[in-house]
Amino acid sequence: MKKYYYILTVCFLLISAAGGFCIGQNFCKKDPPPKPAGLISQTGDPATPSNRQADGDKAKKKASADISSFGVDIMIADKCCAMLMEEYINEVSLRKLVAGAVKGMRETAAERKLDPSAIAEIPADTPGRELLDALHKSYYDAMDSYGDRITESDLAYGALDGMLDSLKDPYSVAMDPATYKILSEYMSGGNYGGIGVYLEKNKKTGRLTVLNAIKDGPAYKAGIRSGDVIVKIDGEKILKTDLELASHKIRGKSGTKTRLVIERGAGNLKEFTVTRAIIHEKSVERSMKPGKIGYVKISVFGEDTGKEFSEALKFLESKGARGIIMDLRSNSGGYINSAIDVCSRIMESGSLIVSVVNPRNGRNEVYRSYGNEKITMPLVVIVNGNSASASEITAGAIRDILSAPIVGERTFGKAAVQTIKELKDGGAIKFTVAKYLTPKGADIDKTGLTPDITVKMDPKNIGTAADVQMQRAVSEMKRLTGQGQGAGSGKDKKIERPVDPLNDL
Repeated sequence: MKKYYYILTVCFLLISAAGGFCIGQNFCKKDPPPKPAGLISQTGDPATPSNRQADGDKAKKKASADISSFGVDIMIADKCCAMLMEEYINEVSLRKLVAGAVKGMRETAAERKLDPSAIAEIPADTPGRELLDALHKSYYDAMDSYGDRITESDLAYGALDGMLDSLKDPYSVAMDPATYKILSEYMSGGNYGGIGVYLEKNKKTGRLTVLNAIKDGPAYKAGIRSGDVIVKIDGEKILKTDLELASHKIRGKSGTKTRLVIERGAGNLKEFTVTRAIIHEKSVERSMKPGKIGYVKISVFGEDTGKEFSEALKFLESKGARGIIMDLRSNSGGYINSAIDVCSRIMESGSLIVSVVNPRNGRNEVYRSYGNEKITMPLVVIVNGNSASASEITAGAIRDILSAPIVGERTFGKAAVQTIKELKDGGAIKFTVAKYLTPKGADIDKTGLTPDITVKMDPKNIGTAADVQMQRAVSEMKRLTGQGQGAGSGKDKKIERPVDPLNDL
């Protein structure tokens, strides 16, 4: 095994000397003209801060080739170190990443009931230029020790997990092929075997929680509802388990069954047996409410959301809608270009939608709407604490540019922008490269959007007779369309006109 390590090292250095470039596969996969360039594509946009650590030079050189062109072994860790040091939103040292990689490999070995001490720690006094060589040696010595009890790919993914964990960033993760496939299917709208639930990790408790059960889906029919906490999957405890891993355990071939133990209320446990089915859900629902009020609910910002949103608007306009309520509650985000697409269908061409910034490398970009006219009817947006990322971009832009009121509760506060880099085996790494600002220049990361009309409500009441947020939104829409005074509960906040934070005309 060691001799292969030296052969691979020589080959890799030759390839590096020949040059190359990194290609980022990102959330913004589809950018049909005249859409703006993908917000999260990092190709050709390296960071060059003046205080770059000297020990990063070697990693930078080794990462010059396309990340998707190599198999998954320890060589991928070199390339990922370089990308993180160049592109991650905060400064990060090679020493920290290498230490994380060793920790991740040890944890992977322990999970497989192998002796983690076979993976040598990197001495603290190791010179920066020798860190990657020391990591390679630790990896290959471990492979010699473990033999066929673990694959090179498994140990390499352990290294990637550890490196990204060392960032202490919940949005930066390594995904094996199965996990990345789940993410891709979710973002593209589905056709997978599952039970029809959207899951989240509760940011306070870390527990796996049902964000939404698709109406008439297998889980919904079985009685599972928003807010339920999943305790076991097929007899296995999953408290604080990784979200993607839990999703993978729940999915399976259509027609097979999965057993879930749900906690609904403190200590109240109940087991559900759910039969998986092929799941496909449109990201946009629409309907007419009394008073000629159009209603549009966006569940996720996926590949087809802009098109579906446009179709919903045309339908509601054909039915004589006098105003539109846009429901973004429990929408955890999606493709940022999808948010731009949605906004572009209701805003005048050239309207500022979002700014993407990275103070570390001086990145400062604005993204504007394209190709359409401003919507003439009033809008009201509903959000809650589970509205995040692309949902917050959309709600913030609609309020700032169209002066539409936001009803509900403070949003999640995820203003982090990630890039996805695909690996040759079908896996990927995802990490934060920037943050976004609303059109008026507000940084809502970790704070969220504050509604203009605050109405608190348990998410499980969405769509029921107890949906007081919807009732307040309808009341506000009636006021805007001259159908009533809009009296109701909730604290109202003055809406100011927007300004361009970057003065980019």
